[in-house]
Amino acid sequence: MRGQAKWQELLVEAVNQPGKIMSAYSAFHNYSIGNALLALSQCLQRNLTPGPLNTYRGWQELGRFVKKGEQALTLCMPVTVKKKRLSPETTLEEEHALTYFVFRPNWFVLSQTGGDAYYSIPTPGFELDAALRNLEIRRLEFDLIDGNVQGFAQDRGIAINPVAQLLYKTTFHELAHVVLGHIQQTTTMVDLDSSPRCMREVEAESVALICCEALGLPGAECCRGYIQHWLCDEREIPTRSAQKIFAAATAILKAGQAQK
Repeated sequence: MRGQAKWQELLVEAVNQPGKIMSAYSAFHNYSIGNALLALSQCLQRNLTPGPLNTYRGWQELGRFVKKGEQALTLCMPVTVKKKRLSPETTLEEEHALTYFVFRPNWFVLSQTGGDAYYSIPTPGFELDAALRNLEIRRLEFDLIDGNVQGFAQDRGIAINPVAQLLYKTTFHELAHVVLGHIQQTTTMVDLDSSPRCMREVEAESVALICCEALGLPGAECCRGYIQHWLCDEREIPTRSAQKIFAAATAILKAGQAQK
């Protein structure tokens, strides 16, 4: 493990060095409220677990496959056709685009696909299952329609999108939300910490940055981009938040130490 002096350097670098925002935040189509409700109703009728939506080919591109025998969900989609008509002014034919809305069965929800369900952190000296067990945090099924969401924390549980761009970074981020006390232990997601959301996101992502760096995992550049996005115009992470970040990172890394 790296000492807090090195961790302090990481937080300084997180604010000042270039970062980037993950492309995964825009990988899925943003469905309208109407289509989201339509998908949810079909999931309930078929006893399917709600989750991200994609086409057959879209799931293949993300490294997953639609299970044999699964029937597609029907959503409303725009179809644009071009037609020619005479212009009353010039009496010449002009091409016009017309958009119709039709219902097509082209989509599959995450629970209709197959692929790796769970994973472990691929580094010696750290066991994710041990960390979850020691921190008394459980895995939840990812059931959000919005596939651009990488993960979420609820009660003392975390759910990670199986097609998250950086699974390990996202896992540490959601673990941090729980360890930092950002999530109240209720059946709904309620913010317990009184700090504003922007600082809660900065704290959780800073913990993820420290954990990934301590374990030699990728994602530092994306962590910096995320932190800078939520810090907005601030140029440093407050001392009080830094102390919370160090304590949470220590707790998570210690909880996952591999038993010798």
